[in-house]
This record gives sequence, C-alpha cells and structure tokens, in this order.
Amino acid sequence: MIKINEKLTILHDDNTVFSDFSNDLVGFDRDSSSLTFITAEDSIYVGFYKPINVFYTEMGTANVNANTMSVKYYNGTAFAACDGVYDDSKGLTRSGFTRWDRGQLNEAKTTINSVELYWYKIDLSVDSSAMVIDGMNIVFSDDQDLKRELFEISKYLPSGETSHILSHVSARDEIIQNLNIIGKRKVNAESGWLDNITAFDLLDISEVKLASTYLVLSKIMFASSDEVDDQYMVKSERYEKLSGNIINNMTLKVDVDDDGVEDQNERTTSFSGEIIRAWVYQAY
Repeated sequence: MIKINEKLTILHDDNTVFSDFSNDLVGFDRDSSSLTFITAEDSIYVGFYKPINVFYTEMGTANVNANTMSVKYYNGTAFAACDGVYDDSKGLTRSGFTRWDRGQLNEAKTTINSVELYWYKIDLSVDSSAMVIDGMNIVFSDDQDLKRELFEISKYLPSGETSHILSHVSARDEIIQNLNIIGKRKVNAESGWLDNITAFDLLDISEVKLASTYLVLSKIMFASSDEVDDQYMVKSERYEKLSGNIINNMTLKVDVDDDGVEDQNERTTSFSGEIIRAWVYQAY
C-alpha cells in the first residue's frame, strides 16, 4: 500500500479542465495515463506536502516532438522558473529524471484544483505527439545507470517489458526499508512524532544511485539464475555485496525535520548500522 507521504499528486491541466493522474502514475506498473500536450493551453502540475527537487518519468509511448521542458515553482506570489533544471527526459521524449536545485527562493504552498501543496508547474515548449506515461514518481537509478555497469543489460529484460523499471522500484523500496530497520527516522511535520523515512526524505538521491544500480543488477542476475552456484548467482552475490558496501559506509543527507529543505545539521548525517541481506535459494 502506498502511503500519502510517498505519492506525488499529478494533475493535467487541459485548458482549465483538470485530470488527476496521481493513482495511475504512482507505481510504474499497473496503470498509465494518456495525453497530448498542447503548449498554448496545457500544463502538468506535480505536487507534494513539502518541497522536492526530483521526479522520474517512465514513458510508455514517448513524445516524438523535440522540445524543452520548463519547471516552475510557486514563490508566494506567482510561479517562477526553478533554478538548476536538468531534464533527462528531454521534454518527455524518453524516460528520465527531471531535477532542479533544492531550496528555491521563498518557496511556498499554493492551491491548484482545490488542493493546497507545494506545486511544480511543468510546461513543454512545443505541442507534443500522443503520449502514454506509465509512471511519475521517484526511483534512485534507471536503465542508463545499469547500462554503464553492464552494457548488454537489455538482453535480461523480462518478456513483454521494455525496461527494468520495476526492479528499480524494488531496489528503492528495499533500500528505504533497510534504512528504517537500522533506525533512520524523521520528525513528522504534522504530528511531531518520529516516523519512518520515505524515498522523498533523501535530500540527494545521487548518494544512493550507485548502491541502487548494483542492487538492481543483483536482482536481475538472481532472477536469471537456475542453479545455486551458476554464473548468475555468483554475479548476483557480487553486485549485492557492492551495493551493501556502499550503503554501510556512506554518509547520507536525510530530511529529519520533514520540511523539504537541506539544513546545516542534515548535510553530514552519518550512516550507522549494518545491512545484512540473506539469500534464500530454492531449487525446483
């Protein structure tokens, strides 16, 4: 089950008529959303209860029209351009991360379609072709990261799949669960109580990108194995060890006060504890 503090709110504004894509795009797996973006009248709004600076878009059918994406935030008066925007999706012409600098000037909540959140306004510079978006949320790595480690990664795709996105989701969830198990916590912004962290509480996901990449590769090799000591199991264990070494020895910036802002005391949060992952292999 997805908790409300783990899900982005995604709205498509089609000439002031809003469609809520949030539930369809949160999981990258079951559902998708179709749209054709008309620059003169459309926008996509991405909202969350606190400021964010990254999301990942998985395209089922990509936009074929080259364009530039703009990202704006609400500064208390109007929507203004975010500083430091980097859009690896290239205007939704492929799957990719969209990022911008954390800590935009005077960032504030506003109300869109009767919902008050921190909103980010996404626009394209030209009209799009018909698109299908399979997911818009957060992961820590993508297939390009896998390719840098294992160039022929596409040959390990499951039948009918066009990417390893669900393995990236699984790795994200495992990393966050393990961080919670060893005691990473935040103070819930509304209740004031200690709460588990989520993927959106990592202030810089690049810190866990390589660990996620290795963990995804471990999962892929494990799924390819059919014998206890075959080459795939050996590779799986090697990648799992590489991932664990990174996690167990890194520093990690966590939004412990749940405000979406990188504070001085959150910049050198040390990781403590050890994650031990046991493989259970059953032969059939």
